[in-house]
Amino acid sequence: MRWLEAVDSDLTNRVTEKVSEIVDEETARKLGELNVVTDVAEMAMGSVRIRFRPLSPYSPLAVDTGKRIREAALSVEGVKAVRVECSGHMMDNLVNRLVNGDALRPR
Repeated sequence: MRWLEAVDSDLTNRVTEKVSEIVDEETARKLGELNVVTDVAEMAMGSVRIRFRPLSPYSPLAVDTGKRIREAALSVEGVKAVRVECSGHMMDNLVNRLVNGDALRPR
């Protein structure tokens, strides 16, 4: 799937609200309070890209956090596809592949 230029929408606001309510397992605080999510954008109708930065570049929970972000976004009505992008982790590429299921696809 090719991601198009971001489009501001009500959908991004609803996804942002939903994702902001996720409680971080390391701190017991909401992701919205921690400013972990750096960007939420609707790239095409119903397709959302979410960027996040873990609290530590060595966080053992980066994959779990990314998967929880993905699940929360997919639970929002109108969301058809989600791409979660981690940055700031020592293993960004692996985290992204595991979160988005890319590790399961042949390269």
